[in-house]
Amino acid sequence: MNAIESINLMRKYNQCSSCGNDRVGGGEGTVNIEGEFFRRTCKCGWIVIVENGKVKEGDNQ
Repeated sequence: MNAIESINLMRKYNQCSSCGNDRVGGGEGTVNIEGEFFRRTCKCGWIVIVENGKVKEGDNQ
């Protein structure tokens, strides 16, 4: 995943679709980007994973 794709995903999934939280770190949520893998989590249990262009989103996946 290149930098532009990473930035676009961070913007798209900046805000939790469950509770609206937009914070990362300090127990609020996480972002993990490795290769073709993007993962954004929230303290409420919401998670989105984008891997090789496929999106999985929901609670506690």
